[in-house]
Parts: sequence; structure tokens; C-alpha cells
Amino acid sequence: MKNERRIDDEGTVSSVAPAGAGGVGEGAAGAGVNAGVDAAVAGGGTLPGGARDGAADPAPLDAEVAQGLAAQSRHLRNSIVSLLVFFAIVAGLLLAVPGLRAAGEKITDAKWGWVAAGIGFELLSCISFVVLFGLVFGRLGRRLSSRLSLAELAVNSVVSVSGLGGLALGAWVLRSKGVSVERIAKRSVLLFVLTSAVNVGATVAIGLAMWVGVLPGSENALLTLLPAAAALATIFGTLAAAGWARRAAERRRSEHGRTVVALVALGCGVQDAVALIRRHDWRLGGAVGYWLWDALCLLACLAAYGSTPTFWAVAMAYLVGMLANSIPIPGGFFAVEGGLVGMLLLFGVHPGSTVIAAVLTYRAISLWVPALIGAIAFLSLRSEIGKPLRPQPSGSS
Repeated sequence: MKNERRIDDEGTVSSVAPAGAGGVGEGAAGAGVNAGVDAAVAGGGTLPGGARDGAADPAPLDAEVAQGLAAQSRHLRNSIVSLLVFFAIVAGLLLAVPGLRAAGEKITDAKWGWVAAGIGFELLSCISFVVLFGLVFGRLGRRLSSRLSLAELAVNSVVSVSGLGGLALGAWVLRSKGVSVERIAKRSVLLFVLTSAVNVGATVAIGLAMWVGVLPGSENALLTLLPAAAALATIFGTLAAAGWARRAAERRRSEHGRTVVALVALGCGVQDAVALIRRHDWRLGGAVGYWLWDALCLLACLAAYGSTPTFWAVAMAYLVGMLANSIPIPGGFFAVEGGLVGMLLLFGVHPGSTVIAAVLTYRAISLWVPALIGAIAFLSLRSEIGKPLRPQPSGSS
């Protein structure tokens, strides 16, 4: 039986003995659970369709990749169509519902310079994500990394659940290129933790500062202290869960299955995030920019309709209101809009018609900009799907 191709945490190609009957990606966790940022785990390195180095028949790989590509393309296409349907429904409501007509009329009076600024901020948010993705998956090479990150943004813009849809697309693409399940899982957790850390960290910092009166906005404990306390509990809870996962993976290192892979991914992914933060790599600014530029896009949309709240009030309303994005419905449609409108009103942004118009403009920008550029990136990525990953020089990031 021939050895299997595997891409390890350093992006190098090696050959390992085939995994046992546990199936693709269900090899045993290696002894390096506590070995640091680049701890590797063994097994789970087969390519889709069971292809191996030197295999004479590549047809199963081609068939599986083609089937997966068709499914991913169809999913992205249907999601973009759902965007069109959503905004058609919104336009109909603005015209038909008397209470919403004022907001609809305001949209036609927008200051388009501010709208253009909002689009620029959203583009900067996308670029920031590309930078962060390059830090986490740098061994992929800059070209593949940038296109894959933009494709993930496209999926994230139209599929809710806090960005997990984009991670699923990225995992499928990397799997088709021979990257081990363990590496994909660990790096995906790392990316998710870094982007989420900025949100919860900003909630704690802004919420506490606003509650004690250092920052303008609101001193209502329900709007400031409560979200900050919940975010702080999330930070400690995540660290505790990661520690438990590492210990559990160490105890079960001789076992096979997806449970061990998940434990290693959680434990090492969070550990990697802490180690990266301590390194102060400038590319970590991508995680901050991903959130900050998007929040500034919302502020620009409010300015487009003559509303000038403080950045801090908008940022806090954004952080809490966007929690609706965790609801598993396409794009968080209506849930996110309702959350943002409600939080902005609670933070004193008035009148309601202005808030509704601004939020709808913001959502149009924040959904369509990444969806369009990400769809283009996905189309350019199609030619590389299924091809073995080309190892990068050891000196690359």
C-alpha cells in the first residue's frame, strides 16, 4: 500500500502511513498536543477520493472535486440570489408600509459622498480580513491565501452563524488540496478566535469605559456593563474550555475519531491565538481593522442622512446589535437589521426613520461589497481546487 500525501503545519509535503479504518481525517492525535503554536497531529492526510502519491487512477479525486465544486458554486449562487430577494422584499416594505415610507423617502436624499466613504470603509474591512487570513494561513502562499479569504467573506456575507459558513468553504478547498484535517481545524479555530477576540475585547473595553462615564454614549448598565460582563465571561470561558480540551486530548491520544480532532483543534487553536497575540505581529491589526472599518461604515451611513452620533455609541450598538448574526438564517436577514436599529435607538440615535435608512444602506454595502468581490475571487479560485498544495519556502510567513 502506498504512502499518503500530507501537508503539515509548516506547509511541507511528507508521506505518512495510511490511516486505519477510522476514515478520512480520523487519525490519532499526536503527542504534540501541548507542543505550542505549530503542534502537529498525525493521520487524516488522505486526499478526497482516497488519492495517494503514485496512484494510477486519479478519476475518483477528479469526480469528487468536481461534485464538491458544483455544490459550492450552487450554494454561493443561491445565496446571492437570496440577497436579491431580500432587498426586493425590503424595497416593497418601504413602499407599502406607511410607517416605513419616511425611511424609504430618506434613502433617496442620502449624501452620496458619505455612502461612497462607507463603501471605502467596507473595502478596507475586507482587506484587513485578507491580511489576518494571510497570517493564519500564510503557508498557502499570498495568491491562494488572498483569493480564498475573499471567497470566505462572500459566503460569510450571505450565510449567517458568525462566519462559520466561510470557514466551511475554506476547509473544503484546503481539503481538496491535500491539507490535513487537523491543520485545517486548528487554523480555522485560530482564525475564528482572533476575529471574535476583537469583538469581545472591544465590548469589554468600550462597555466598561462608557458605564463609568469615560466615554460618551450611555451609562445604562443594561446597555454597557451587562454586555461587558458577558463578553468578559466569554473570554474566561473560552480559555477554560481550551485548557480542558488540551487535557482531554492528551488523555485520549491513543483513540481515533473526530472527537479527538475537535479537542486538539479547540485546545491548540486557542493556545495558538494567545501565542500570536503575545508576538505582536503587525498583521494582527487585520483582526482589529476587520471590525473597526465595518463599524465606521455604519457610522458613515448614519452621516449620510445627517445623523452625527459619537463613534463610541455606534461601536457599542454595533457590537451588541450584530449578535443577531449568530442566528442561523441567510445573511441574518431582518434579525441583524432589527438588532442594529434597536440598539442605535437605545443609544439615543434619532429619529427612527433616519436609523432605519442608515442601517439598510449599511447592510446593502456590508453584504454586497464582500459578496461581489468574493464571488469573483471564488471564480478565479476554481482552477486551483483539487490541485496539490505547492509548499512554500520555509522562510515565508
